[in-house]
Amino acid sequence: MDVELLEEKIQKSEGRCHTWHLDWRKRHQLSRVATKKTVEIIEHIRLSNFESISFPARSADVRSIPTPEFVPLKSALEVIKSVMKLLKDNSISINIIGVYGSGGIGKTTLMKQVMKQEIPFDKVIFVRVTQTPDVKRVQDEIARFLNTELEGDVEVLRAAFLSERLKRQKRVLIILDDLWGKLDLAVVGIPYGEEHKGCKIILTSRFKEVCDEMESTNYVQVEELTDEDRLILFKKKAGLPEGTKAFDRAAEEVVRQCGKLPNAIVIIGTALRHKPVREWNEAIKRKKASTPINVEGIPEEVVLCVALGYDQLETVAKSCLQFSCLFPPYYSVSMEEFVIHGLVDRLFPQVGLLGEVGNRVHPVVLRLISSSLLLEGDRESCFRIHDDTRKVVKYIAAREGDHFIAEPGMKKGWPREDLQNCEKLSLMDGNVTALPDQPKCPRLTTLFLQNNPFADIPNAFFEHTREIKNLDLSSTNISSLAPSLPCLEKLRSLHLENTHLNDASLIREFGELEVLILKGSRIVELPNGIGTVSNLKLLDLSNNLFLQVIPPNVISKLSQLEELYVGNSFGDWEVEETANGQNARFSEVASLTRLTVLYIHVSNTKVLSVDFDGPWTNLKRFRVCVNDDYWEIAPKRSMHLKNLSNSIASWVKLLLEKTEYLTLTRSSNLQDIGEIDVQGFTGLMCMHLRACSMQRIFHSNFYPTVQILEELHVEYCYSLKEVFCLEDIEGEQAGLKRLRELVLVGLPKVLTIWKGNHSVVYLKTLKLMKVKDCGKLRYLFSRTLAEGLGNLEDLSILKCDLMEEIVSVDEAEVEQGAAQERNVSSAPQPMFFPNLKKLLIGKCNKMKRVLSLTNAHNLKQLEELTVASCNHMERIITVSDEEKAAENKNVLPKLKILALEDLPELDSVYNGEIAALRWPSLEELKVWDCPKLMKLPLDTRSAPKLETFKAHSAWFEKLQWNEGYSKLRLQPLLNEK
Repeated sequence: MDVELLEEKIQKSEGRCHTWHLDWRKRHQLSRVATKKTVEIIEHIRLSNFESISFPARSADVRSIPTPEFVPLKSALEVIKSVMKLLKDNSISINIIGVYGSGGIGKTTLMKQVMKQEIPFDKVIFVRVTQTPDVKRVQDEIARFLNTELEGDVEVLRAAFLSERLKRQKRVLIILDDLWGKLDLAVVGIPYGEEHKGCKIILTSRFKEVCDEMESTNYVQVEELTDEDRLILFKKKAGLPEGTKAFDRAAEEVVRQCGKLPNAIVIIGTALRHKPVREWNEAIKRKKASTPINVEGIPEEVVLCVALGYDQLETVAKSCLQFSCLFPPYYSVSMEEFVIHGLVDRLFPQVGLLGEVGNRVHPVVLRLISSSLLLEGDRESCFRIHDDTRKVVKYIAAREGDHFIAEPGMKKGWPREDLQNCEKLSLMDGNVTALPDQPKCPRLTTLFLQNNPFADIPNAFFEHTREIKNLDLSSTNISSLAPSLPCLEKLRSLHLENTHLNDASLIREFGELEVLILKGSRIVELPNGIGTVSNLKLLDLSNNLFLQVIPPNVISKLSQLEELYVGNSFGDWEVEETANGQNARFSEVASLTRLTVLYIHVSNTKVLSVDFDGPWTNLKRFRVCVNDDYWEIAPKRSMHLKNLSNSIASWVKLLLEKTEYLTLTRSSNLQDIGEIDVQGFTGLMCMHLRACSMQRIFHSNFYPTVQILEELHVEYCYSLKEVFCLEDIEGEQAGLKRLRELVLVGLPKVLTIWKGNHSVVYLKTLKLMKVKDCGKLRYLFSRTLAEGLGNLEDLSILKCDLMEEIVSVDEAEVEQGAAQERNVSSAPQPMFFPNLKKLLIGKCNKMKRVLSLTNAHNLKQLEELTVASCNHMERIITVSDEEKAAENKNVLPKLKILALEDLPELDSVYNGEIAALRWPSLEELKVWDCPKLMKLPLDTRSAPKLETFKAHSAWFEKLQWNEGYSKLRLQPLLNEK
């Protein structure tokens, strides 16, 4: 294979890409070869009809967005029902659905509930637009859900690329949340209507006029809660028992004063939770009697409820809530950012360790979530504040003497007002193009300037801002730091992520600096001065692709360090002690006794066999990559090791036993995973093996040590003969009871996946299985195995040249590899794959049929069936003599897509006596290069939802029809593209 040969040449070339030590002449030659191959691949794709040539990477799934506990109120369920009805309507006239209602009425929460329903879309995208929309940010958010990135700043090119990617999605739902004005969908790059019939858009806004401006085709109003719903919601949040009239009367009085917005009721209910009833009305009366709070644009009832909820908070919680106001409405604040705030602002004066601060901050943030003063963000462990809550909190904080200016995302530039008394200033994403020469901010402790286009910091900028403790200059265009930076003697946190910074020499002798983030900068050498920052607790040097040198004896001086991030960055750690070493030694990292988090990339594989005493047992999070690609997406405990053998150091064993995500590449001298000398992989959830010279993956004694394994990927292991060895194993020891994803690629010697007693295998949790380039496999499953696949949803089989059947009829054939011819109709078949939704078969040249009628009847959930490039495929659904009595037209009732491509021997889709099938859900039919197929199982009553029919017109004209009307109905849908 050309790609593999090219990779082998790259492996042999001198230097390593990730450290930027390159033999440029060889690299140039290889790049020319790669370019040529790329052109050839693109040409093959253009000439073929395949829409996919590989297993795509997993993209973000918006349906996994965390949501608070949902109270199923009658009014809320009505909204969800109305939206669902419109989403399920395939009419092209329904393409933009406007959902409108007052602020705080629950539009976002309801849309998140809609996303969790069974909706007919392949991809769901959720983007928060907010009051100050940024087209570039909206584009980037959409691209993230499509697992791609948009390059450059040319708006029209970005929109064109995004539009093209969205058009690749057959059915896509885009939710644009919190619109305050018109957003030009064409400028963003969102195709809909005639341009993309499969795209529907939901937009939410406080104003129906905005829905009108967006040319909504349908409207759903989120109305105020009824009295009954208000009372139910309040009682739920206040934890009241049912059926107590005394409670009901008190609750009704409180609810009456809270207005009809659910957000306000949730806040007040949580604030009064577990408090005596007599205190409820007293608390509200006291709040009403105090100095009135008037916040422009916010209903009085909402202000009252937020203020009362705020009053119930402790000082630390109030500080965290105010901190969240420093970020734009569309931004989700991570737990890590709250922890750094707790450290920098000394929210816990007696606590000095970063990890301990985290332990204290975490429950505080969770309490704010439970009170609805903070909301769940769009990612795990991230949080945001509602616009109305933000405005009220800022007003109260200012009235109580907390002087801060928070205008993130407002695009106003540097403020013109007097900043003499300002303590916290956030201009994040504020279109600050230039900084003032010498601002007078003598009380300023926090300055957030991230995500702004300015490129220079005036020399004297920090001379009158000496109280700054928290400074963020991330995502700016600065290449150097101001000479006045050392004036910030009280600086505790400095963020310089994703800048053009190439010189960090000014960062030295900051006695109080505890957090330093240089992630994604352009520094080439870490300055020696960093070693003088002796109180540093967190150092982030990750994604520094230019970083070539970390001098010796710098890292070892940072004895207080608790978190070190050097992933996808510098990797040339010295493994052996040398007198004249140019770079830091790995032993320096090992000497950091307080370390609890370590993300590191090491180029030298010798590190795997050298023992280092260190903080390994204390590590709570780690991502260790040795001579392999660095994986940013891996979970909190992961190892990615290349050239691992059965001789490994003690520190590696300790981490392997705690690892959740393990990748092994080119491991040798191992018969199977069990030969790695560890006590077990009791925490292992995901394992990826690539180009390892193993005979099998698991042996019998290994199963009990991988009880929680969820994902197994095995790729290009050319010596592998079997995946699971089940010999001499008891049923209760079989393990793998959580396995949900199995991917096998490039295993040319594998004769069987499961060897041994199939009755002990547990596959009830398996949802996805993909097999590719396994040339000696004749079957995937025995009957016994297939019967246990009740939850399998996605099955792909590609380039398995000897594959004859998905399920073997004869159990003995899988066990013993018998090669005799079989009669597929000789025995009745049990129910297989009742929840299968997607089946893809490609380049399986010995396979003659896909499904028996019995199996087809069992596939009641199948939505997509693709069969391509199988040279001997004769029919898709085979009806045996024994099955003819069971024939009926309701085969594959949920099938939406049927694609038949490049099948030269296919002569029948269905060979039963029934001439036509119902296929009530079929939306797309593709038939390419099937010259012997002369008949389709369709009549005028078949496939009422069919929208797309792709085929060559010359083939279509030769088709035989039972009814002339069938041809007349399909002809207008014919598309040769």
